[in-house]
Amino acid sequence: MKRMKKLFAFITAIVMIFTIWQPATTFAAAKKAYTISGRTLVPTVKSGKDISKNVNTALKEAKRLGAKGKVHTVKIPKGTYYISESLKIWSNTKLNATGCVIKTKKSGFNMIATGSSEDNQKATGYKRYKNIMIMGGVWKNSKKNKSSAIRLCRGSNITLKNIDMSHGSEKHMVEMAAVDGVKITNCKFHDSDIKDSKEKCEAIQLDICANDSAYSNLIYDGSPCKNVQIIGNTFENISRGIGTHSMLLNNYIENVTIKGNSFKNITQEAIACVNYINSKIEDNKMENVGGGILFHFSKTSNDSVYTCIKNGKQAYEGKLRTNAQSSIQNNTIETRYHSLCDKNVGIELYGRNISQKMHGADNGIIPAADYYVEGVTIYNNTITAAGYGINLNDAKNNRIANNTIIGRNYDDTDPLHDQYNGIRVSTGSTGNTINDNTISGIRQTGILLYNNASATTINGNKISGCSTYGIRLNKNRSVTQSLQNNIIRDCPQGAIVTGEKSGCTVANGISQNTIQ
Repeated sequence: MKRMKKLFAFITAIVMIFTIWQPATTFAAAKKAYTISGRTLVPTVKSGKDISKNVNTALKEAKRLGAKGKVHTVKIPKGTYYISESLKIWSNTKLNATGCVIKTKKSGFNMIATGSSEDNQKATGYKRYKNIMIMGGVWKNSKKNKSSAIRLCRGSNITLKNIDMSHGSEKHMVEMAAVDGVKITNCKFHDSDIKDSKEKCEAIQLDICANDSAYSNLIYDGSPCKNVQIIGNTFENISRGIGTHSMLLNNYIENVTIKGNSFKNITQEAIACVNYINSKIEDNKMENVGGGILFHFSKTSNDSVYTCIKNGKQAYEGKLRTNAQSSIQNNTIETRYHSLCDKNVGIELYGRNISQKMHGADNGIIPAADYYVEGVTIYNNTITAAGYGINLNDAKNNRIANNTIIGRNYDDTDPLHDQYNGIRVSTGSTGNTINDNTISGIRQTGILLYNNASATTINGNKISGCSTYGIRLNKNRSVTQSLQNNIIRDCPQGAIVTGEKSGCTVANGISQNTIQ
């Protein structure tokens, strides 16, 4: 009996010891997804591991805490990590990844996206997501991932700052639609895995809100992007830098500033603007780019012209506007021939006069109208051109002044290498002033008026060393006020040729020009 009592006491003691010890191990509380101090949430992460779940948990909590308007920060600790799903950011949230390297582990998702697809499909206007900042981090997309790295929509007051973005096989590194107030500063976009694609692949794309072929998972009400600033960023080894490659007819992107950016080794165009109004493209530097700056109010092909919203169910009823009220100035542009680029040009203004109705990409009607571009100042740009310096097509009432255009680095593999002009004005372009430009070394003509075009003035230009003509008016071209005070030398086929027999005219005659 005593033995039994001793055995029972021993077992009881063992059980008590086990009970005391057990909570520290088996029943220990699971680690929290994040810690919080004040208005900063720090996700619980481990270097080299997938952080998607805990970062998204912290972002969702920041959304809840920020519901009353105070911004909360989700700060990822320094380290190298992977993500396997989108990091979804909501209103009143700052995501700080400074000191982090973040890579994609799988494919088929955006690295960062505003909100969720479910929310996006319910939202209209620009206020669904507001007061958002994405800051810092080296973000490396994978070649297998065909989704854009950062996707912004239905938001306002959104900032991207100090981000380093590279790789990926989607057309765009950052894409936005239906946003009002986006600022992208001091970011690097480089080494796209599709830089040699024939498609139009802007690193930063301002998209249209018309249908799911342009931008998925939205209410397609035609809300345009507006109030976008892209300042002080670097673009290198990519297909296109900044812009838009499709358009919704009579729908305009307003108040865009593209300033102080650097572009290097761009196979197509550095900047491509379609239907931009009240915009500034200033102080940018471009080196080895297929094209510099396109500023278009129509498209050369209807394949990317849409006429309907609501996924093709409703014709968009916008008003035709022609006055861009925009400036392109103080840019330094060096173009080189790249076979993937549609047109080797430093700066181009493009409009299109459609004489009879046509069908757009969505089979809607493009009415007959003159979709010309006017009100653009092209001033004080320095263009080293392996193609056209400045090209105007159906562009009216624009100012081209104080630009320096140097013909250089022509490529004999370029089918058009011996046909380029310094400034070409063509196809219904009228009312433009071309004054005080310096043009040299052009393979063809310094200033050419061609195909039913005219200029108001061609005054004070300095033209030298062009292979054919200094200034040429060809077939029914005219200067409506004056052609004077130009200095022209070393243009062997003629300094100023007006083609009077083919209907060319110069009001008030040709006077006070210096020909050497």
